[in-house]
Amino acid sequence: MRCGAVAVAIVGMLAAGCGAQTGGQTGGQMGAQTPAPPAPPAVANANGVDMCTILSDPELTALGVQPGTRTSFNKGGVVGCRWKGQSFTLSMERDNSTLAGYQAHRQDPKFINFMDNTVNGRAGAHFGVDPKGSQCAQLIDGGSVSLSVSVAVPANAGPPPVDPCAEALRIAQTIEPRLPKAAK
Repeated sequence: MRCGAVAVAIVGMLAAGCGAQTGGQTGGQMGAQTPAPPAPPAVANANGVDMCTILSDPELTALGVQPGTRTSFNKGGVVGCRWKGQSFTLSMERDNSTLAGYQAHRQDPKFINFMDNTVNGRAGAHFGVDPKGSQCAQLIDGGSVSLSVSVAVPANAGPPPVDPCAEALRIAQTIEPRLPKAAK
């Protein structure tokens, strides 16, 4: 399991995460629980997804990212790219650790506010690595791999010009329909 190495790589790449769904009690009957949400659909293996090209240059520009700043990386099983923008740095990567592998380490102190969620109905999770909340990563289930969209706001930016958690989730929602789907 490379979750520890990946966490270190994500910290180095200015990554982290946000956005969650929770269940609660209903007000109708004392002690009654809301029904559990349906299990997310099975996904196809996303091992061949190139996170560096999943968004076009015009799409990156529309996000406020400069396509010409792309830096590729391949370290410790984490393969992806990073781009600089006016108000944040975007990192998108594929990791050879599964979403379940991350979930098993949710109590690791490297992960701040680790919570399960979904991206367009696909299983996911979010976590931070910066206690100040300037870095967020949204994980997406890719079958035998996990996919991550990370947004980091520079420390000297003052109040974040964008909410890194909301932006990471929004970008993940944009790319999710392009990911392989399981056969029905």
